[in-house]
Amino acid sequence: AKETPLVDVFITVCGEPREIVEQTVVAALRIDYPNFTVHILNDGLVAHKENWREVENLKNIYPINVITRTIPGGAKAGNINHALTKTSAPFLVLFDADHIPHRDFLKRTIGYFENPKMAFVQTPQYYINKNENSITRAAWEQQELFFGPICQGKYRMNATFWCGTNAVMRREALLSISGVPEQSIAEDFLASLFLHERGWKSIYIPEVLAHGLAPVDLENYISQQYRWARGSLDVMFRYNPLFRTRLSFAQKMQYLYSAGFYLNGFVVLIDALVPLIFLFFGVVPVIDTTGSFIVYFAPFIFLTLYFLMKSTGFSITFRAVQLTIATSFVYLIAMVNAITGRNAKFKVTSKQKQGKGNLLKYATPNIIYIVLAISGTMLAFIRDGLTPAVATNVSWAFFNTVFFWPFIYEAYSWNLTFIRAKAFVLTKLHSINFHRKSELFIE
Repeated sequence: AKETPLVDVFITVCGEPREIVEQTVVAALRIDYPNFTVHILNDGLVAHKENWREVENLKNIYPINVITRTIPGGAKAGNINHALTKTSAPFLVLFDADHIPHRDFLKRTIGYFENPKMAFVQTPQYYINKNENSITRAAWEQQELFFGPICQGKYRMNATFWCGTNAVMRREALLSISGVPEQSIAEDFLASLFLHERGWKSIYIPEVLAHGLAPVDLENYISQQYRWARGSLDVMFRYNPLFRTRLSFAQKMQYLYSAGFYLNGFVVLIDALVPLIFLFFGVVPVIDTTGSFIVYFAPFIFLTLYFLMKSTGFSITFRAVQLTIATSFVYLIAMVNAITGRNAKFKVTSKQKQGKGNLLKYATPNIIYIVLAISGTMLAFIRDGLTPAVATNVSWAFFNTVFFWPFIYEAYSWNLTFIRAKAFVLTKLHSINFHRKSELFIE
């Protein structure tokens, strides 16, 4: 019979609803594996969450251990490190509170640790609520791209990084880097870099073995994206992989590629500003004939889109790209804060269902851009008339608005507003008709 080493299953909790935590606990207890203990890593007390006692009391209902911190520090990384001092199994499974494991999770992963240099095994994050709304669908399509061809490519270069949940970790490997790094809000990304730097190996299994929840509204989606962007860019600026001599060249490139993705905010900013500069000030970004410009631009944009599709296994969707570009200002803020060293706090992404409400403040940059595009268009028409340059830059600006629109749409209950406006108009019309009929009757 194959050896079945002891495993500690860590479920990190910080204020998530009890029912969500309980679902994960029940699923974890049903994992088909003989030697494991389930631990809730309860950070609710130190994070001042009202339901921390509810989570604590789950130990009275289920055969689990609850480790509740009383001294704060290090956010999720500190929570895990504290639990490492209270447990002893040679292997750890890490789940976020909303990620429910399948029964075969350990049977499909533990065997890879026969390689004594294997530090961790990462599996995909799958959003079971992906069809709830447009935010969850786009968030899933982004995840599907990352956990599809991108992670599979990283695995071939021993550059798979720990993604925070749905992973199995060797305790010895984690202790070799003094536990989970607490100096970054992307503790998983930085821990992976340190592990690879010390010669440990990692593997990615492209098989869904747990399912979780996507952020369901704009506020929590932005919070999640900011945390990922800020943490990744901190790693780039403070621990630049290019200068980590013990990483292979392929690993350096993969870490730079992953962190560098969030520099797209600066790229999108330039793309957004160029047509506006022309519309307002008449400064031509490219001086050339329309025909010559198309000769150079058409092959460029075609090959760019083709290689984007090719490199992602033709799995990328317009909705995923659209939401990514709409989020660019979040990446830009994260980049500025990372460069200036502004303090960053770890914030748990809520997965609770909430009313959409008024979240227009999160779409302010997108709204401002559309207002500027409309104003600039009117100004350019008055100044120059309908010239090829005006037509090109107007088209460019309004092409950008197509990508900036999702945040505006998701930030407010527009459908409800239209329904109320329609009801108001119909009520007024009915009232007018009623008064007219009353007057006729009196006459």
